[in-house]
Amino acid sequence: MSLRSRIPSPLLAVAVAVGLMLLAYGGGNVAALVGVQLFDLLGVELTLRWTFLLSVVSVQLLFFTGVSLGYLRYRDLSLSDIGVELPSLEGWIVVVVGFVSMIVLWLASSIASFVIGERLGVERDPQAIFEMAQQDPFVFVLLGTLSILIVGPAEELLFRGVIQTRLRETFGAAAAITIATAIFASVHLTGYATLAGGLLGVAVLFVVGLVLAVSYEYTGNLIVVALIH
Repeated sequence: MSLRSRIPSPLLAVAVAVGLMLLAYGGGNVAALVGVQLFDLLGVELTLRWTFLLSVVSVQLLFFTGVSLGYLRYRDLSLSDIGVELPSLEGWIVVVVGFVSMIVLWLASSIASFVIGERLGVERDPQAIFEMAQQDPFVFVLLGTLSILIVGPAEELLFRGVIQTRLRETFGAAAAITIATAIFASVHLTGYATLAGGLLGVAVLFVVGLVLAVSYEYTGNLIVVALIH
């Protein structure tokens, strides 16, 4: 009997989901760090905007996409199996409703986290990317452009198309949505300066992530959630 067959199915499903996230996120950040060091050895000092661009290319484009496609190939699954197809009319309606819902819930949960933080004496930390953008406003332009072209599609491919799909096979839709969204939110924790402030920020991202997860579960279309993202 193989080791894999001895592991309970729920534990294996969660282990695969977390392992894929760690491989993609950890590997991408290591690659970005190595890239910065190589440029440094060549005597090239990267500006904030180039550092950000290198990070997105390494983490989301190369590793999120690469790990996702590698896993699909391992499972003998195609992109169409996880819903990479043009949205129907209903899908486009979900894009609009999902985007509006995400903005509303983001505002509501941000206010709630601020109030909770005030009561607990915890200050909300801005994500590191916004601190970078304050030093170089052009980073905001890069963030918006790359979110549409790379970040949104790559993150939805990994967290919804691969991880949520894998979890659904074992737990069903409701648990898959919850666990996948928790993994999606928790990966952003490293973008905050403090643990307490980061947890408040991650709570907001969890609420926002639920919109994406539910939209994917409802439509089965990865393009829909990538557009919402």
